[in-house]
Amino acid sequence: MKSKLTIAALVAIGAFLIFPSRAVAQEGEPVVVDEVIAQVNDGVVTLAQLKREMKERVETLKQNGMSEAQANAEVEKHRSELIATLINEQLLLQKGKDLDLTDRVEAEVNRRMLDVAKENHITSIEKLDDEMRKSGLDPAGIRQTLRVEIMKQAVLETVLWLQTGRSSRLF
Repeated sequence: MKSKLTIAALVAIGAFLIFPSRAVAQEGEPVVVDEVIAQVNDGVVTLAQLKREMKERVETLKQNGMSEAQANAEVEKHRSELIATLINEQLLLQKGKDLDLTDRVEAEVNRRMLDVAKENHITSIEKLDDEMRKSGLDPAGIRQTLRVEIMKQAVLETVLWLQTGRSSRLF
């Protein structure tokens, strides 16, 4: 009986963690936490992803000398192109999973993180994570960004290799 109760509790917690797209505001009233702006096969592009990308682009334009108003206007002008880019990224990530590249990509992410640690004379990944946090960086976010970029490149290289029989493999 106790093990069934434990399993039921774990399932309930797992469901909450896996499906956090709704939160309860008042007795049973669901509140949308994020909005799906595009369904891409079994994946989605969310409003939060779009806003994050737009914010990053605004920051880049500001660093290159634009005022905030100009940067916001410029990024807003290209909103639909950015959504298309996010959809294409989702398709590449899905193709990478179909091509069974996930383990190779993860190994490459780990290799690159170890390289960064060595270059900075840091003796462990845990210490690297600590140093990144001290610098205001999110280690998990950086790893995820690396995963996405490496996966996209690996898919493009694999498809090129399959089409031409040639490869300029990174790893």
